[in-house]
Amino acid sequence: MHHRMPERARESGAALIVALIFLLLMTLLSTASMRTSTMQERMAGNQRDWNIGFQSAEAALREGEDYLLNEDDLPEFNDTGGFYQINSSAAPAWASAPLAEGAGVLDVAIEDLPTAHYYVEKLSSIRPAGVSTETGTPVEEIYYFRITAVGYGAAVDDDGDPITAVVLRSVYRSR
Repeated sequence: MHHRMPERARESGAALIVALIFLLLMTLLSTASMRTSTMQERMAGNQRDWNIGFQSAEAALREGEDYLLNEDDLPEFNDTGGFYQINSSAAPAWASAPLAEGAGVLDVAIEDLPTAHYYVEKLSSIRPAGVSTETGTPVEEIYYFRITAVGYGAAVDDDGDPITAVVLRSVYRSR
């Protein structure tokens, strides 16, 4: 007597191999998806940090312009205290952000933003064209100033120093 094996017993496990390959593909797809999501979250965080730094630098720039607009008696531009002659070697180096205390800049505290700094450089002055001093009345010179501001993002490294620094400059004309 020969016993015949039923058809079910002779299956070779092809369904198991196909299922394992499918499971491996699904794992690879989900891992790639997680990496992409993590990268996008990092990019969004970096963009937010840069935006905060930009906003605080912009606020410092506007603070410097307001100072020049509203101050009747400007200080002497003697390369200290945030007021410099054009291209002075004593002007702060923004590459070494964050600046140390007493670095010769003016601080700006803005609500809900990190502290920002700015300094002002006095550029040359001009006399308006087509005006004459022959009448005996002096013609006021027009002064130009370059304001340089740096703002920092909210993220800090292990030492507490900001990771992001944004530097902005503007040229401002006196009244």
